[in-house]
Amino acid sequence: MSKILFGGISHIKTLLNFAIMGFPMPRTWRWRFAKLGGVNVVFDPDKGLKRWFIAESVHFDSVYPQNITIYNEVHITRGCTFLTHHLDTKNPDKEDIHWQENKITIMPRAFSVTHTIVCSNVTIGEGAIVGAGSVVTKDIPPYEVWGGNPAHFIKKRGV
Repeated sequence: MSKILFGGISHIKTLLNFAIMGFPMPRTWRWRFAKLGGVNVVFDPDKGLKRWFIAESVHFDSVYPQNITIYNEVHITRGCTFLTHHLDTKNPDKEDIHWQENKITIMPRAFSVTHTIVCSNVTIGEGAIVGAGSVVTKDIPPYEVWGGNPAHFIKKRGV
C-alpha cells in the first residue's frame, strides 16, 4: 500500500532532489539533500573540510542519481542540470522505450556556471570552469575553461 501512495524509494529520492531545487537554504547545505537523493558526494579526508556549494534550482537526474559523483569543493551555480540517462535510439525494440545510462563525475574545485546542462558520460576535470548556458557532451580536462553549445575549449585557467 505504501508503494501505491508514495511510489517507493525512487519517488522519495525524487522529492529530495526537488527539495534541492527550490527550498530556501544556505548553498553549503544542499549537498546533504543531494546525497540523500542518491548523488555520490565524495569527501576528501585529507582536506579536513566538507565543502560543496550548490545553488538553488539545480536539477540532479532522478532516474539514476547514483551515477552522479561530486567531489569536494565543487561549485554548482543556479539552474544547472545533470542528466544521467537518455533515450536509446539504437535499440531495435521499436515498441518500447529503452534508456541509456550515463555517468557524470565532477572533480574537486570544478565550477559549473549558471544554466549549464551536462548530458553525457562526462568527467569535468579538477579546477575546470564550465561557462554559463553551456551544454557539456564530452570530458573537460583539468584547469580549462569551456563554454558554448556544445561546450568547447576556450582557454587554460590563469592564462
